Amino acid sequence: MKREKNANCDSVKRLNRKQTSGLALPMQIVLALALLAFSCEKTDAPAPEALTLDTAENYFFKLDFVKHTYAVADVERYFFTTFPHDDPTAGDVVYDRKQWVNPEMLKLAKGDGLYLFIKERKDEVMFDSFRMTSKPFYNLNPDHQRLLFVFKGKLPSAKGVWPAWWLNGSHQDEWTYQNLGKVETDAGLDSYSGKGHFYDTPSAVNPTDWPAAGELDIIETINGENIIHNTLHTCPQMCDAEWNSDGEIINCANAKAGDPNAGCSGKPYSVASVEGTFACIWEKNTIRFYYWTPEEDVRQEGGPLSENPQPDQWGDANLKNTVRLLETDTECDSEAHQEWQCHNCAGSTSCTFTNMKMIFNITLCGKWAGAQFDDSGQPLQNCQTYIWGEGRDNIHGQFIKIEYVAVSSI
Repeated sequence: MKREKNANCDSVKRLNRKQTSGLALPMQIVLALALLAFSCEKTDAPAPEALTLDTAENYFFKLDFVKHTYAVADVERYFFTTFPHDDPTAGDVVYDRKQWVNPEMLKLAKGDGLYLFIKERKDEVMFDSFRMTSKPFYNLNPDHQRLLFVFKGKLPSAKGVWPAWWLNGSHQDEWTYQNLGKVETDAGLDSYSGKGHFYDTPSAVNPTDWPAAGELDIIETINGENIIHNTLHTCPQMCDAEWNSDGEIINCANAKAGDPNAGCSGKPYSVASVEGTFACIWEKNTIRFYYWTPEEDVRQEGGPLSENPQPDQWGDANLKNTVRLLETDTECDSEAHQEWQCHNCAGSTSCTFTNMKMIFNITLCGKWAGAQFDDSGQPLQNCQTYIWGEGRDNIHGQFIKIEYVAVSSI
């Protein structure tokens, strides 16, 4: 069927060339050609192949919302668009589509992008928001030793707001669909709605063994600071790291409250606004983070949005952080770490990130943006007061805009 349609479109192009070169055609044929040409143009995006359990791992894709036209079903082929659990970061948002009160939380704008909104609820639950998780999950292996993740678009920036683009992993069967024999759907996730908390309800979008398989944060920014943070979270006995060849070796675990090393982070960098092109290259022993401003040509040959990305051609100015991963002798113990963390991390003893899924989300206040909202003795309370009051109008309608997102093996 696809070959037949392509042949028809090729015929339309040939006849249109004849028409424009002076060949007179009857008006009925001219009108028919115009309609067929519109149809060919509207469906120029190649139809995605079906995502199966066999292809869920190392399933590479590209969604270019500026160059191609997609339906919501095309997005849902690659992403879950609901998170039927409470927010693991304790933010004041609802990610569960079954409990949303706002319509049109996702919008496709032809030739522009995919919009994921955060909207005021006008009740005590605060805001409806998005946490979109990829259905494919990724591992490094002999066939795929260097993976490239690219996003072009825009994230919100305002007081109390905490948006992110990141990768998260898990060893659990629910995460990799082993308990189903097929890839989960949003409709299947709806069955979790209102049942259990994030910390005791594993699902295809919610690992309860965090950080046993690792977390990799490509964009995180809070409270309108427009400062981008690159961070890794692992078990204590998984990874040490050296950032930007600075000679300092640090462990990448979260320790007890008050520990200054919440994961391990590179050098934060400032942007004029949280938009442009962000990329991450993941290799076994090295992870690199890149950024291009909205004005830079990222589609040129060899660029991150080109058909054949060539990182060796990318300038040093676009490379923001490089982390070298190291095995560690650190052990998880009750004095330095949380009891739940040592339980989750019992089997994670090598510096290996496993079954990584891509996530876009917006939350409010919570454990980080709330804790850093101001310098008072009660920043979280002040953050919640702000988003309930004077900040509501500013936050309502903010969005993540995705112009392009892709995962490839390079």
